[in-house]
Amino acid sequence: KLLAIAEQIKDSDNWKETTNEMKRIQAEWKKIGHVPRSESDKIWKQFKDACNHYFDRLHQIQDNANKGLVEVFNQKKELLSEFKTKVEEEAEFTIDLVNSYIENWKGLGAVPDKMRHIEGKFSKVLDHAYKKLNMDKNEVAQLKFQNTVDSFVAQNDSRKLYNEQLFVRRKIDEITKEIKQLENNISFISNATEDNPLVKNVYKSIEKHKEQLQIWQDKLNYLKKIEI
Repeated sequence: KLLAIAEQIKDSDNWKETTNEMKRIQAEWKKIGHVPRSESDKIWKQFKDACNHYFDRLHQIQDNANKGLVEVFNQKKELLSEFKTKVEEEAEFTIDLVNSYIENWKGLGAVPDKMRHIEGKFSKVLDHAYKKLNMDKNEVAQLKFQNTVDSFVAQNDSRKLYNEQLFVRRKIDEITKEIKQLENNISFISNATEDNPLVKNVYKSIEKHKEQLQIWQDKLNYLKKIEI
């Protein structure tokens, strides 16, 4: 029965499910125990050949995919070098130029896991570029956040996307609670008129918290546009 299953699925292209099934029947094969030697060698060879046939096909697919990812890394390495030179040597450059490098970077796709350090290097050059453009710090923070999220999308990393959304929601909850607490504090201040210095400080703090809340809300809105 196990041999029949192996023969049936050895040419499947449903890699994830078939790989799990192949591993399952191999484990079950070991548990069954001995059969007469006259039958053992024959069916074992057939079973082994069917399993090897499938896994040889799988490894060929994986090797080709890895070669493609390494090529992506080499292309990103060249683009990073070019971008870094632009940022360091050109006296004037625009946000449109920066955005064009970001789009080209994303368009190249993902790199192998062990080479993902290059994403961090690109992010550092991007930080340098934003500083030279004298952009508003909140706008820069939003752009950096979007680039980070986009890199998770390029890597098909749904776990990091989920964790990022969880973190953002927690920040929104924390700031919302802090605003409510500050608003509640005003009611306990004696002579809580608008010209009261203590009241003024509380209102300033509330406004700062609301600005932060909007930043995190914008991040959440960006995440909501993405399928996780």
